[in-house]
Amino acid sequence: MAIVPTAPYQYKKASKLIKMLIKKFYKNEIFKYKLVIIKNMLKLDIYDRRLLYELDKQSNLQVNLLAKRLRKSKQFVLYRMQRLKEDGVITNSTAIVDMAKLGFFSFRVYFKMRQMTKQDRTAFAGFVKEKYAQVWAITSMSGKWDFALFLGVKTIVEFHKIWDGIMLEWKDRIKNYVIAVYAPIYNFNRTFFLDGKDLDSKEDIVTRTYGEGTPVSFDELDWNLILEYAPNVRKSSLEIARKLGVTADTVRARIKKLEKKKIICGYKIGIDLTKIGYQSYRIDIGLLSTKKNMQLTEFCKQHKHIYQVNKAIGGADFEIEVIVADLQELLAIIDEITARFKEEVDDIDYFCFTTFHLLTYIPD
Repeated sequence: MAIVPTAPYQYKKASKLIKMLIKKFYKNEIFKYKLVIIKNMLKLDIYDRRLLYELDKQSNLQVNLLAKRLRKSKQFVLYRMQRLKEDGVITNSTAIVDMAKLGFFSFRVYFKMRQMTKQDRTAFAGFVKEKYAQVWAITSMSGKWDFALFLGVKTIVEFHKIWDGIMLEWKDRIKNYVIAVYAPIYNFNRTFFLDGKDLDSKEDIVTRTYGEGTPVSFDELDWNLILEYAPNVRKSSLEIARKLGVTADTVRARIKKLEKKKIICGYKIGIDLTKIGYQSYRIDIGLLSTKKNMQLTEFCKQHKHIYQVNKAIGGADFEIEVIVADLQELLAIIDEITARFKEEVDDIDYFCFTTFHLLTYIPD
């Protein structure tokens, strides 16, 4: 069968229409974000995915143990890990620190901004990051909100100082905001990397609980060790010891002590999801009843694409974090929740996380 070439005027007309549609949809933040994902996406094989899974379960795991779990050589594991870092897939390896155990209250603040350019957004995130060490995470968002700040304070006066400083500089650009107590948080190691058949059992899913503990005793060395170790848990004990002026044995013993006290409540990796064709969403669920919250939490824990449940005061009735390949996959999860808990779910809202400008201590 002969193929008849498209007439020049028809080709130009179609091309013009396509360009017009792209220009129209490109104004949508989620559409732009999806284009970035497609452009940056890397192809991972089963060893890459298994390595990401093991590191997100315990990011400080020694190379010889990783090699054993992957059934490959240490050289193979080191090479793959380094390549994932160089490609920007793995952005960091951190400890989750339950700051409630250290006497902190965690807050989350959503901001809706007005008339903000890309440069303005960068300036706002930079201002907060540079000015306030109490802010542990800053993320840009698409949809209902533009920014989320996560911060920890020991007194309300301390919170007011941060709040007053932000308002003094940025009040004219802030259209709306919502403040919530951000605790407790139930973070699960992410399993979306693997097919269900690749998971050994339900025991492969671990829960890192943040913000539920009561204050425990700690000293200055504990605090300095957290500051040095938590942002990069693959740093050697010897390197940390030199920085703190103690022995490597002391560093290792103190880390075990912090783990035993549940001050360090887990380990995870930072992942640039756009590099592997995924994106992160927050799902806010309005409930008619809270009677089945335990069942809903367990459903979330066992779900391949759900990695966190937030029990916030001042937020939605039930908040979850999901990782999906596209909007259709997100909507399928929402339909699944609605069908499974139809007597409890009233309404559902969602929005997208695009960029983490800062992420320390808290799970996500």
